[in-house]
Amino acid sequence: MNIEKLYKKKCVSAQQAVSHIRSGTRLLVGSGCAEPQSLVDALCENYRDMHDVELVHLLTLGGADYVDPKYVDHFRHNAFFIGANVRKAVSQGRADYTPIFLSEIPDLIKRGQRRCQAVLLQLSPPDKHGYCSMGIHVDIQRAALESADLVIAEINPNMPRTFGHTEVHLDQIDYLVEVDTPLLEIPVTEPDKTAMRIGFHIARLIENGSCLQMGIGNIPNAVLKFLGDKHDLGIHTEMFSDGVLELIKNGNITNRYKKVQPGKIVTSFTMGSRELYDFVDDNPAVRFLTSDIVNDPRVIAENDRVVAVNSALQVDLTGQVCADSIGYKFYSGIGGQVDFIRGAALSKGGMPILALPSTALKGTVSRIVPTLDEGAGVVTSRGDVHYVVTEYGSAYLHGKTIRERALALISIAHPDFRSELLQSMVERQYVFQDEKVLQQDYRKYPEDLEHWHQFKHHNLMIRPMKVTDERTVQEFFYSHKPETVYNRHFNSKKQLSRHEAASLVCVDYENQMALAAFEKVDQGEQLVGVARYTLNPRRNFAETAVVVHEEYRRQGIADHLLTQLQEYAEKQGIEGFYSEILPSNRAVLELHRKRNHAVKYSEDHEVFHVKNSFKQERYDENLDKPTESD
Repeated sequence: MNIEKLYKKKCVSAQQAVSHIRSGTRLLVGSGCAEPQSLVDALCENYRDMHDVELVHLLTLGGADYVDPKYVDHFRHNAFFIGANVRKAVSQGRADYTPIFLSEIPDLIKRGQRRCQAVLLQLSPPDKHGYCSMGIHVDIQRAALESADLVIAEINPNMPRTFGHTEVHLDQIDYLVEVDTPLLEIPVTEPDKTAMRIGFHIARLIENGSCLQMGIGNIPNAVLKFLGDKHDLGIHTEMFSDGVLELIKNGNITNRYKKVQPGKIVTSFTMGSRELYDFVDDNPAVRFLTSDIVNDPRVIAENDRVVAVNSALQVDLTGQVCADSIGYKFYSGIGGQVDFIRGAALSKGGMPILALPSTALKGTVSRIVPTLDEGAGVVTSRGDVHYVVTEYGSAYLHGKTIRERALALISIAHPDFRSELLQSMVERQYVFQDEKVLQQDYRKYPEDLEHWHQFKHHNLMIRPMKVTDERTVQEFFYSHKPETVYNRHFNSKKQLSRHEAASLVCVDYENQMALAAFEKVDQGEQLVGVARYTLNPRRNFAETAVVVHEEYRRQGIADHLLTQLQEYAEKQGIEGFYSEILPSNRAVLELHRKRNHAVKYSEDHEVFHVKNSFKQERYDENLDKPTESD
């Protein structure tokens, strides 16, 4: 039949179309911003003619009057993901919730367990060959379309035509309803201060050439704002929004190094502004694929350096993550979180990241908790968690002990709750009874000192010490040659106890400071050098020490650390540094001489005294007395 005649033959009113839905039908409603609103309205208007219709869908942004109590004998909603428009109905028992990975929903529909006998969609007008497009949403819609006995579609000229698994031929549609209404949009909002801090911490983990999974909301938008200095980023995500547009325009996103659909953005759906919809319209650089493909961890893992950013409601101190409920109250859904957490973990160089503000309810409740609330479900297990990020920094948990996890999470919890979090861990005997974590105030942490620096052979992260570096400091000590230990500690020290290591990392960032150089090793860090000072308040001078691992010397690491340490000390009002150095520590002595510091040998104590007055580069030219041991 002629395409135009076929189209006209199938065109009916919304009322006529929904009149064909039988009682007892399982009906899928189109997703997100592609919800067919006129069909939903007509469905509710004709409710008296239908009984026990099960409506299923992912998050939708339009009306959901079918969950109103007056429809209780006619419609029953089953949410694969709970949105704001059905949350109250679910919590009151008037609607259901099915917890399931997004990657598994299409198969759930296709194999019959949740087969949909009917489907309501919103499509673009057909082309000259009779093909409409699903436009901005494919996700689970394709599975429902292919299994349904009854397909009803709104035809909207405002729906973009997109590439991928989006084609729907007129032969597949039973009834068409013409509409001309704007697509639902999500306003673009500026991230708040907390989201920006979280975004900053996440962005620093992202490398050039990474493949991103970003959702929608303040935190993903904040992350994207900090990626303007990155290049050759890729996108493989269940959804994306307006935040990526600027990075695409500026050339930061090229998709060049992706293994899955190289050169293309891969997604299942998108929600945002009209500008976003215009961008994907007739754009072959964007591929809309079904959720069982986009969210398949095996497919995700084919890409290298996958960075998956997902949100959480609560994280307990062992690393368990609740993301779909608040206690017994179901709030959202599993969605694609576990799919992408596992896919990123399997990806070469991948980073699974869970991001959340440290508090809720205007700062009165900690989101990092000793145990999840009663009734709260575990969406992501403690074995799956890698990075957790709040506005106070990032904690890497994978492969860590319960004690290490607890201390890392406490360090990024809100400072007002750290004491009680630590106490709860002490009571459970997850940590030592005398942990020193509370001696360090992370509100004073000088984050601005963190930076990468390229030395002769290594690119190292320079940052202040944290309490979570305790074990790293011990490993640093035990990796030294005996002469390095002797020169640093003035004796043949054999052990650096936990208490000693804790005292070295629990600095207050004012009277005590430790600035360290770390090399990234896989997802962890290796300490390779540290410079520190301890203030003598009576003199307003600070005693300082510096040590660099033997394999990393002669690259300028010690000099860089001391320079940064001095600049920081001067801002604290400290007048200068002093130290004692053994004659055998020739490298450090030479460093101080090159820095034009005063060096004086004490025959009585057989050490060199070094002094560096910040206001006077060399306070006494006659102090530097060469000796045989020098």
